[in-house]
Amino acid sequence: MAASRPTPRPLPLAAALVVAWISGSTVGAMPSASSADAAPLLQIEPVRAGYVPALDGSEPILILVIGSDARPGEDVAAARADSIHILALNPAKGRATIVGFPRDAYVAIPGYGSNKINAAMVNGGPELAVATVEELTGLQMDYWALTWFEGFEAMIDDVGGLAIDVPFDVYDRYAHAQIDAGPQVLTGKAALAFARARHALPAGDFGRSENQGRLMVAALSQFREEFERDPGRLLTWIGAGLRNAQTSLGLDELLSLAFTGTTINQRKVVNVVLPGFTGMAGGTSVVNLDQTVLAAISGDLADDGLLKKANVPPSPNAPLLPDAEPTE
Repeated sequence: MAASRPTPRPLPLAAALVVAWISGSTVGAMPSASSADAAPLLQIEPVRAGYVPALDGSEPILILVIGSDARPGEDVAAARADSIHILALNPAKGRATIVGFPRDAYVAIPGYGSNKINAAMVNGGPELAVATVEELTGLQMDYWALTWFEGFEAMIDDVGGLAIDVPFDVYDRYAHAQIDAGPQVLTGKAALAFARARHALPAGDFGRSENQGRLMVAALSQFREEFERDPGRLLTWIGAGLRNAQTSLGLDELLSLAFTGTTINQRKVVNVVLPGFTGMAGGTSVVNLDQTVLAAISGDLADDGLLKKANVPPSPNAPLLPDAEPTE
């Protein structure tokens, strides 16, 4: 079961709006009619009704970011999870941690036995995905963010593209990715291709998960930099999310949420992927997570949402990186 945490004092929320935009869509509960061709680009709600996390730095903010692989006509919230990440924010220190889960990680899904982690949403929506990650890590999520392919593209295009320094060439015909290394602005379509590419990476899905985290870091960086140059850009980013949104939060809380996003220093975001090894379960190839690393990372995040350098696993894309990336 997830470790208990004291009831926090209601304070301005924060980067979850940016996180919701980064993921291209939602934090909260999807409406009943949520097919990919009709789903809102953004819905934002607390994971637990009546619960508002503290944003004064006394506690980290934990958000489960889920990418749905729903195609047109499919239920966004009932499709497989194509990507799963914990985003842990520490507004007081201006730092954050992103932890990616291989989508084939073989885990216990509450009420459904053991299966690949991406099956949790199929069986019980984002709520079951949250419960699965909470049971696996012992951490309590504050929000969840759900995205899908076209929603992800639209949100990026609405803010004029995503500025990112791509560390290595990504050429993957399966993901339709033809992306050269170097600083550039990705369109929504190119960003999605970057997020989906795995065949061209030495560690496959592990490397893809790390690249998805890179997109989150890039979005946080761009959001902060644009806000510092022109505070009015805050409204552009919020507008990109709210054009097709559904939420019970007031505008003041949404603004507070966004303002917290401006406190995160992209140079102090640690982006990791849980390591593991391939195996078989019921005749299907799965990933068995390294339980020692999982326990170390989960325990470290529980304190302040940050990882000590000793608990940062090697990059799955290390063979492609020109230089070692900083971890703190």
